[in-house]
Amino acid sequence: MKRSVLVALGLCLAVAMGHCDTVYYRVADGLWAKMEAAATEGRIEIEIGPKMAPRGEAILVINKPKWMVLDDTKPPTLSGMKVNGASRPAATERLQLGCLAGETAEVIFGIKDDKNPIAADTVGFYLAGAPGASVKVERKGLGPPNSSGRLVVTISGLKPGAYEGLLTLSDMAPLCNSRSWPLDLTITGISISEDKQAISLANAGGGFSFEPGLSEQIRLPVGMQLYWTGSMRGYLYPAETAEAKIIKDSAEEKMVLIVAEKLLDNKKNPVPDGNARIEYELTVRPDTPCLLVTSRLYNTGENDADAGGFWGWLPAAYFVTPTEGKQEWEGVARDEYIDLGKVGWVWLAPRTEGQPGLLWASDAKFTQSRFDTMILKPTPLKLKPGEFIETRFAIGPAASAGEAEKLYEYLVEKGLVAEPAAAEKPAAEEPPAK
Repeated sequence: MKRSVLVALGLCLAVAMGHCDTVYYRVADGLWAKMEAAATEGRIEIEIGPKMAPRGEAILVINKPKWMVLDDTKPPTLSGMKVNGASRPAATERLQLGCLAGETAEVIFGIKDDKNPIAADTVGFYLAGAPGASVKVERKGLGPPNSSGRLVVTISGLKPGAYEGLLTLSDMAPLCNSRSWPLDLTITGISISEDKQAISLANAGGGFSFEPGLSEQIRLPVGMQLYWTGSMRGYLYPAETAEAKIIKDSAEEKMVLIVAEKLLDNKKNPVPDGNARIEYELTVRPDTPCLLVTSRLYNTGENDADAGGFWGWLPAAYFVTPTEGKQEWEGVARDEYIDLGKVGWVWLAPRTEGQPGLLWASDAKFTQSRFDTMILKPTPLKLKPGEFIETRFAIGPAASAGEAEKLYEYLVEKGLVAEPAAAEKPAAEEPPAK
């Protein structure tokens, strides 16, 4: 049986065994030419001159199959994509596999090439950050003589979270044309690490995560950190998680309760036990891309205490409020904190092209920091022992201020975010310098 051989001079040189009488080679203008070569005792000898090796490189095809088209410089394309039976857009630079509720995903790619078959044995599908997941790849109809077919990828054992991956395809043209597509996949739900120090949450907005620390806490899908600073007998941050458990787990809503009893001050010194406790309730739902957050700071001491705090510090190219529209930052220029008031929501414009902005919605007070970042402050209270101060908000990706406003209206309609009270309360104490 004849075997097709491709030779690239300078990289490798292979000689075909068996009868062969035609050799194809690529010339300087990219066209293909051919020559006759006699086979003697199972070998052929080819003299390669400048015409056959422009720029010092020769591309030869020996024993060309009937199905091979030489003048092919375009890689394979996708003719369609289905994820768990639902069609998804395939004609995109980045493939969005969507947000799935279970731990298994079946992805079917329709693949075609204009001229040559797909090289089935070089198909690559990779998923990063999923060490416990199993990936099974089935190549249906790929390979000679067909120039189209299906690739079926079954992924199982996925924990809730946002994943990135890569699909790579090559054809069987002499130049082995290849293309790769980055891809995204989200498994909705909540996952808690064995030591309870890392919590992953995911919904249609992407992957959120929580870790205790002075400036870690909530990581947003756009890569920014959002963290709570409690204020009671000094500034307070969670040092470690004492408890993390899922307290709601339905198709409509999944919620995790996180309790931190060991706390740090703003110099990372341990806070004495029995002083305070911080709790977080983090919720994801399939009907909103937002993470729903409730934080509580408890007075666990023996005496009354003044309590406050703030969430921050989120940067943006600029921000939009429903009362004033688009606004530029002024905190750095004025070297002061500037209260925006209880405006209901702000949209934080992305600083990086191609990323979405953020909707931040709450009935608490929004404030520009003197570092040109956004913070959110509840009304300060005097707490008796056992009482707490609470902050509630929703945050998630939104492509525009208009989209953010519609999303806010939906959150209010569903009772997931409270509208601000009409009357303003006294301002909270000014946060410390970062």
